[in-house]
Amino acid sequence: MKKLCIISLLVLGGCAYHNPLDKADFRFQTLNTPPYVLSGWYRVNQPGEPLTIYVEKEQMDAEQRTAAVNDKSANVAYLGRPCQYFQTDICSEKQDSAKQEKAIKKGITQLQKKAAANKVVVKGF
Repeated sequence: MKKLCIISLLVLGGCAYHNPLDKADFRFQTLNTPPYVLSGWYRVNQPGEPLTIYVEKEQMDAEQRTAAVNDKSANVAYLGRPCQYFQTDICSEKQDSAKQEKAIKKGITQLQKKAAANKVVVKGF
């Protein structure tokens, strides 16, 4: 019984994770970049102005999320890597870095359009 309680606490504790972007006025957007689905968060206060996009360097590395939250620029976004938040069928296969890079570039373009940004500064990619 004691083991069951410990396992239950571990499982429930894992569900309690909160992304800091959700509490920093960022909006979430699913980005369809076949064959991947990416997660993006953005905060656009001045559409048309430059956009800084933080791309996650490694899966589940909080450095870029923290940098995005702390960035005081008018327009800021965060982009997760392929298979980081959404697991699709392709995620179980050996990853093709060229496909991943193409998907990230598509995600950057989608976030740029969302912000109507005339210029994009990408960090971490």
